[in-house]
Amino acid sequence: MKTIEREQLEKEFAEHSALFFTPDGILVENSTGSPLLPLSKTIQKFGLQVLATYLDGTTLLVSCPSPDPETLGNQFHISSPKSFLQGPTPHASQVLKATHWMTWDRMVQHCRQCGGALEKIPDRAEKKCTTCHAPFFPNLAPAVMVLVQRGNEVLLARSPHFKPGIYSALAGFIDLGETAEEASHREVQEEVGIEISNLQYFGSQSWPFPGSFMIAFTADYLRGDLCIDYEELEDAQWFPLHNLPELPPHSSISRKLIDMQNPK
Repeated sequence: MKTIEREQLEKEFAEHSALFFTPDGILVENSTGSPLLPLSKTIQKFGLQVLATYLDGTTLLVSCPSPDPETLGNQFHISSPKSFLQGPTPHASQVLKATHWMTWDRMVQHCRQCGGALEKIPDRAEKKCTTCHAPFFPNLAPAVMVLVQRGNEVLLARSPHFKPGIYSALAGFIDLGETAEEASHREVQEEVGIEISNLQYFGSQSWPFPGSFMIAFTADYLRGDLCIDYEELEDAQWFPLHNLPELPPHSSISRKLIDMQNPK
């Protein structure tokens, strides 16, 4: 991840396209649905103040204030990065990686060891403390997701943070000293009170909201009655595969887990 200085930006990258990150989301052109916008024309059109610019491979990442809503008109809108997971889009992986970097860059400004200010290292996805010189890199918080099946039913739950009506597979962060498999058994037991068997690895997905890395499994119900931890979950139910509730977007690994059990 290369830091681009303003002088270099104007001289070398004026004709490049960029992802424009604002406090409200990513700037998107309505007619194309693309978040990749021409650098100079977009800055001039909205009178944007460039706060920071990075180069990820061939993609520029620009941090800037949100444009005045009146200037967006009918040609542009600001979209949540999560909207690029609503379906197959050519920019999903770019947006996910860029979101992870931009979020980490904004949140990690001071050294955890001495409190000193951090400076970016040119041409690297790294920062270093200006006082004690400790290095810092974008971090990941590993988490597990488990879809439990019982015959022709699957166990789905909803967090209070989900959009209304949406249910998903069980999920939770891996504790210190745990394997992903151990965390899967523990999370299911803690959140819904049942035991599982036949745990099988399914896949993984980067989820930079703000910095998770999801490791997904399938499992079979073994024993126990549902006993929901309402401090973690709003609800959990067994759903027949032919009558599922509203589900997460197709691009999320939770939806892929569920769709695998219910092919159409």
